[in-house]
Amino acid sequence: MTNFEIQLEELLKKDPAQLASVQKTYFKKMTAENGERFVLFGSGHLGRFTLTGLRKAGVEPLAFADNNSKIWGKEINGLKVISPQSMADLFGTNAVFVTTVYTSAPVRKQLTGMGLKVVSFASLAWQYPQSLTPHNSVMLPGKIFEQADDVRKALHLWADETSRREYLGQLLWHSILDESVLPAHMPQDDIYFAGDLFTFVEDEVFCDCGAFDGDSVQKFLKCRSGAFDQIIAIEPDPKNCRALAFWVESLPTETGRRIKIIQSAAGSKRERVRFNLTGTVSSSVGEGDFEVQCAPLDELCDKKPTFIKMDIEGAEPDALLGARNIIKNDLPVLAVCLYHNQEHLWKIPLLIQSISSEYNFFLKRYSDECWELVCYAVPNHRLKALK
Repeated sequence: MTNFEIQLEELLKKDPAQLASVQKTYFKKMTAENGERFVLFGSGHLGRFTLTGLRKAGVEPLAFADNNSKIWGKEINGLKVISPQSMADLFGTNAVFVTTVYTSAPVRKQLTGMGLKVVSFASLAWQYPQSLTPHNSVMLPGKIFEQADDVRKALHLWADETSRREYLGQLLWHSILDESVLPAHMPQDDIYFAGDLFTFVEDEVFCDCGAFDGDSVQKFLKCRSGAFDQIIAIEPDPKNCRALAFWVESLPTETGRRIKIIQSAAGSKRERVRFNLTGTVSSSVGEGDFEVQCAPLDELCDKKPTFIKMDIEGAEPDALLGARNIIKNDLPVLAVCLYHNQEHLWKIPLLIQSISSEYNFFLKRYSDECWELVCYAVPNHRLKALK
């Protein structure tokens, strides 16, 4: 057995209920003096989600704190936003400060440097699992142990030691919430376009599933310097589509004419689906009062993609099934997010491998904890030599 296999087997021998109990005991000891007196540091999407969840659990946070001076003194969902200095002056050692931002390391360093008691969102979520989990892949670790056979199979898919180390680190983090088990993450600006793994082609057809307002398209254009055939930007949120179209209109004509915007969700079949319409990166299929068209990539793409990126808030497995023919017959490079559901960490690479055995798999993370985790599936003919 390899060292990675030994470490994984040691983890899978543990009792998930006991792991959760240890974390809860640690949390209670840490917060014993303060009780449920929480300040949420970060008033964005994660902060607002945390506020709603805590209120469902009967807990009212003391305040939001935020580094954005433009919102100091305002209220968000009935909770006041204050500055970091006001936060320290008002509450100091009489509260627990929860990092409710996805890239949390800078905030954690800031708060601990002020001598404050800090916990992560994930640690808080484990204390109130009924109202705070699942949130993307943050949940109690039971699925890792329930699906142990698939967890083991996925370990053997990763093509290099760096990916296997990240995979094992993710499994450990999801089991004990100790960030020290994780390797350092990659720079966030490099997400989706891992030029060290695969070669680009001159006539690249880039399919961006979850195109938002064009942020990933901009990165693609920058790294390709005009060398591509077509960009297929797929985005179901109409507000995001309008922002995307407005930006495309500002591009040089020669570039803009090669960008095709499709207002649709990507899925396994053509249907109308419920949609959480936010006009932000967190718009998602599956809930909400709005309906959008959903269709498989096998039908949506008039030109066969040579490179597909998927960041679609948990709908990635369905979208991969809807691209089965493209994946099997045309072997595009795939960059698929894994952090929207805990079991996607092993199920998505296994799903791709079940569609085609011609892929090499790599795992890279571009933020703290479990966030911005991407699986790259690279066919042999696009693979760069590994160092």
